[in-house]
Amino acid sequence: MFLTSLMLPIFYTFASCFHHIIFNIAGIFQASSLNAQNQLEYFFNASEARTLCLTLGVNIASKAQVQEALRRGLETCRFGWIDEHFAVIPRIRSLSNCGQNQKGLVTWRASVKQKFDFGCHFFFCMTYAFFLYCFIVLAKIILITSTCAVLLVAMIILAYIKL
Repeated sequence: MFLTSLMLPIFYTFASCFHHIIFNIAGIFQASSLNAQNQLEYFFNASEARTLCLTLGVNIASKAQVQEALRRGLETCRFGWIDEHFAVIPRIRSLSNCGQNQKGLVTWRASVKQKFDFGCHFFFCMTYAFFLYCFIVLAKIILITSTCAVLLVAMIILAYIKL
């Protein structure tokens, strides 16, 4: 599933509440951090990734969940921590500058202290806590505005309707 033109304004407004979110497919979203120059940087070790997902009321994504999202069209060019304590990049197309020119679920068994993005997985029935939080600079968590919460609800409903 790709974002439709109806969903894009909701997605971009929702994403502005976060550092950088790739909110995507089969319940998987990947979160990144922006540095002072407004550029993406890896910021989370394996423990921080798991803690942030749990704080949001969701689970860190498993390899099987990311593989299912990949099968449905999820593709990134950034490593993200998953439940099995290694980092993955879901790739549909091979690119020389992304995932070592590989396709599929590209894995890296790095030190758990290494900084990457992270992938979380939510179930529709447990997203209530997810509405309450939003990343800001330096991965601090604050309550999101009611507008962001409404937009997030709309985005999730539209995503599930499209599944």
